[in-house]
Amino acid sequence: MTYQIVVGVDGSPHSIAALRWSLDQAASRRGAVTAVLAWQVPFVSIPGAFDRAELEQGYREFLITTVSEVVPAPDVPLNTVLAEGDPAQSLVTAAAEAGAAALVLGIRGRSPIAGLMMGSVSQACAASAPCPVVLVKRPDTG
Repeated sequence: MTYQIVVGVDGSPHSIAALRWSLDQAASRRGAVTAVLAWQVPFVSIPGAFDRAELEQGYREFLITTVSEVVPAPDVPLNTVLAEGDPAQSLVTAAAEAGAAALVLGIRGRSPIAGLMMGSVSQACAASAPCPVVLVKRPDTG
């Protein structure tokens, strides 16, 4: 069985740090990484304001471009998953379906006080993930 890591990717510098950390960990364990981007159709009271298929394609392209820019030639198997729905639930579901050894998320860590509090997605994942949740700060955030 392959050591599997699921990582949330949203294009932020924090999620990029989490992706890099995940790839390093997977390489050290001969594992694999699944990068997950959760998306939702924006809630607008105007029917037909957004084309769902167009939004989905845009998010898919964004995910692939983001991951490809971070790691053009990964040393480990790297899959991308586009998940429609609540970010926390999508990440927890992806971790469960993959049989993940870890769910990795990037966090801001803006200040010593703010660093003590987790965001809502981090909290929800920590409370319900089927595996350990790893929170990764960018190296330049102290």
